[in-house]
Amino acid sequence: MTKKINWLPTEKNIEDYSLLKDMLRAQRQEFALLSKKKSDGQLNKMKIKMVNRVIEPLNELLRNEPSHKFLDVLNEDEMPTNSDVVLIISQYEEALLNFKNRYFLIDENYTDEYGTPKKRWNIKENPILEEGQEDADEGDEE
Repeated sequence: MTKKINWLPTEKNIEDYSLLKDMLRAQRQEFALLSKKKSDGQLNKMKIKMVNRVIEPLNELLRNEPSHKFLDVLNEDEMPTNSDVVLIISQYEEALLNFKNRYFLIDENYTDEYGTPKKRWNIKENPILEEGQEDADEGDEE
């Protein structure tokens, strides 16, 4: 039995996901280098704001996901270090991978030129219907 997902991302959520995951990856690469040089180096307020501009919208995007309770934003008062940022970003990257695995699915009704089912985003505007779901919905109208 498959678990029914009540919430689905919107097309706008997927656009945000695509943009922000690339920005997050770039930040991780930079902070990984900084962390290797000086892992306990504290961030200045500008860097904290830059990181939060990426992770705050991701935090909102992932609010319906089980991993959300483990995702933090940076707090200026706590003066995070380079290694703290690498850890936080890695948690977001894992949450994004889980998000993709949950909503980027094979759609038996969406095939390539050879009839092979393809993957696509299962979104609110165009949900992937499970086999037999269309028939069940049509029967409800009577």
